[in-house]
Amino acid sequence: MSRPIRAAEYVEHFNPELAHHQVWLLAVLEQLVAHEPEVLQEGGALRSLWMADAGSQVAVASPVPVRPAFPNPLQGVPCFRQTDSSQASQRSRSCFSSSCAMLVEALRPGSLKGSNGDDQYLSVVQRFGDSTDANAQLKALAHYGVTARLVQDADFQLIEQQIHRGIPVPCGYLHRGPVDRPTGSGHWLVVVGHTPTQVVVNDPWGEPDLIHGTTLNANGMGLRFSRQNFGKRWMVEPIGGGAYRYAPGKGWAVVVDAIC
Repeated sequence: MSRPIRAAEYVEHFNPELAHHQVWLLAVLEQLVAHEPEVLQEGGALRSLWMADAGSQVAVASPVPVRPAFPNPLQGVPCFRQTDSSQASQRSRSCFSSSCAMLVEALRPGSLKGSNGDDQYLSVVQRFGDSTDANAQLKALAHYGVTARLVQDADFQLIEQQIHRGIPVPCGYLHRGPVDRPTGSGHWLVVVGHTPTQVVVNDPWGEPDLIHGTTLNANGMGLRFSRQNFGKRWMVEPIGGGAYRYAPGKGWAVVVDAIC
């Protein structure tokens, strides 16, 4: 039987340079605020330590310097909707382009102008291929100075790592059929934040019903999905007959490696 790990050991080995340690710390703070908010309020134990001045006689270990973190959810991610494309024939099939356009404008502000900046990005994609073609998307991203790759083994840890770097994550998921047996040719959105139980997304088509596989309305920006239900539609493998099943660690995502 393995012995339990004491809290002091977590603190001793905490390394602010490691992304998963930062994610762990944010999760701890989120749980703390959820269950014991009084410790951070005026007069609370942790608030008192935070406000202690340099002359305080309280014996506190020297804090480990922490690098400034990006906000979570990320700020500055535009709200591009595929349904208002000037190319009417592309409105129902340009989710991949609109999602990657949100990524480009978040990383290279000013690259795409106006509320229909995703149309400008779509035009670049079409120089290299169809909007549904991953290779065309990667070439279009490179055109804007974003070096990226398509992976098919993504999980929530990868999302957390990218958000910690300040990078939104375009993800392909199955938005039709029941949540335990999703179907369809797939759909793309961009993840802009996370909590221990949720992901925060911009879906260019609208708000989906993750349980039943329908679309609820056209407002797909800043949505909060449960990890449980999104994971069942995002990390999947085929089982025949056009249906899929949950397969942890097999999510489709565009991962940014460098920004030029």
